[in-house]
Order: sequence, then structure tokens, then C-alpha cells
Amino acid sequence: MLSILDVSLFAGLGLLAGTLAGLFGIGGGMVIVPGLFYLFQVMALSEASAMHLAVGSSMGIMIFTAIASTWSHHRRGDVQWGIVGQILPAIAVGVLTGKGLAHNLSAAALEICFGLFLLFVSLKMLLNWLPTPEEPSPPRFGLTALVGIAVGFKSGVLGIGGGAISVPFLLYSGFSMGQASGTSSAFTLPIALIGTLLCVTLTIPGQAIPGTLGTVYWPAVALVAPFTMLGAPLGTRLCHVVPAQRLKRLFALFLLFVGGRLLWGQMPLA
Repeated sequence: MLSILDVSLFAGLGLLAGTLAGLFGIGGGMVIVPGLFYLFQVMALSEASAMHLAVGSSMGIMIFTAIASTWSHHRRGDVQWGIVGQILPAIAVGVLTGKGLAHNLSAAALEICFGLFLLFVSLKMLLNWLPTPEEPSPPRFGLTALVGIAVGFKSGVLGIGGGAISVPFLLYSGFSMGQASGTSSAFTLPIALIGTLLCVTLTIPGQAIPGTLGTVYWPAVALVAPFTMLGAPLGTRLCHVVPAQRLKRLFALFLLFVGGRLLWGQMPLA
């Protein structure tokens, strides 16, 4: 039975993740996974269970956020459905492979993988790196397939969307920022659906936890997902009235701290 504090923390996490996603154009999973990890530990779940549940529950939450985001971008004409259909089989292969690997990794290994990823994203944001090709060209099939596998694999392992890979790839291929963001959102929906179906069939070591199916803790999904959808438009509005570049640096430093904290927790003590 969740306490009022648990419910409030899950709702607050969803609102924060959605607002940051709308403000900075990043996937909420970068906040949701570490947030759930620490909240599950507050709920006295074992660390081994907490990380696997955080990744699996993030997949379930992504279904709802991806539907809302994809529909919003589709209405503006930003989703390039041709490349979505082209890349979908490769994404499916990547998710299946990544989720299979993640299930066989220890909680400590998952924490290290996620910590390294957050460090990469934070440095990318601090350096403001974006690809700027001189002559953009449509993506080739072979390159698209490799990117799709990489996007799906990363998402399957970490339980987050693939925007850190897919958006730069789409920009480099000549799409506008709006088209890249919208098409990347459409990539996330099959990732979330396939990933969640896989997660509900998996089991985790340790105690039986009420409310879970496989590695998805459904009370967290039910509480976090609606608030991410409420927070996203709030973040979109804020980006027009708040100095976003300064906030972006602060958020990058926050990710740097969280990533470093996850890695520090796995360092052997002398």
C-alpha cells in the first residue's frame, strides 16, 4: 500500500520529468529512471530490485508520453512517417537485443551504464554539440538500419528513449529540428511498446513486490505517466519566457551530478 508521501513523490517526479522534457526537448527517461531508482530505495526495496524495476517501469511510462508527443508532432506535420517505417524493424532488433542484455546484467552494471550515459549527455549539453553538415542528404538504408539498432539497443538496456542518438542522426540527414524531434518521438512509441511487452515477461531477483508484473511496477506507471503529460506543455511554455540556455547548463550539471553519483556508488572503497 502506497503512502501519501509515496504518491506525492511519484506525481512530483512525473511533473518534473515532463516539464524538463518540454523545456529542453530531452526524453523524460533521463530523469525518470534515476528518480524511480531512488524512490524505490526510499520504499525499502533492495538495490538489485530497484534498478531493474526503474528501467522496466520507465518503459511502461514511455508508452503514454510517446503517444502524446507523437500525436502532437503529427498534427504539426513534423513526423516523417516514411523513415519511421523504414527504421522500425531495426529498432525492434535493437530493443530485443538490449533488453536481453539488460536482464542478464547485475543492478551494479546497469547503474554504471546509466551513469556513463548521463555523463555523456551532460557533457553534450554543456558543449552545445549539434551536427552541422555542409551538404545534408537523405539517410541511406544501411546507415538507417545501424542507427535503428543502436537506438533500440540503448533504449532496451537503459529504459529510455533514443533521442540522444536519433535526433543528431536526423539533423545530420538534413531534417529540420522540428522534423527531427517529431520523428524521434515516433521512434519512441514502438520502443516503449516492445520494451514493455518484454519487461512484463521478465522476473527480477529478490522479494515479490505487490503491484509488479515482470519488471514493471504499475502503480508508478499510473502515477508518473499522467503528470509527465501535464508537465510537457508547461515546459514548452516556460522555454519561451525563461532564459533556456542558462537553465540548460544547470540541467546538464544536474545530470552530471546524478551520473557521477551512480558511478561513485559502484566504486570500491579503499
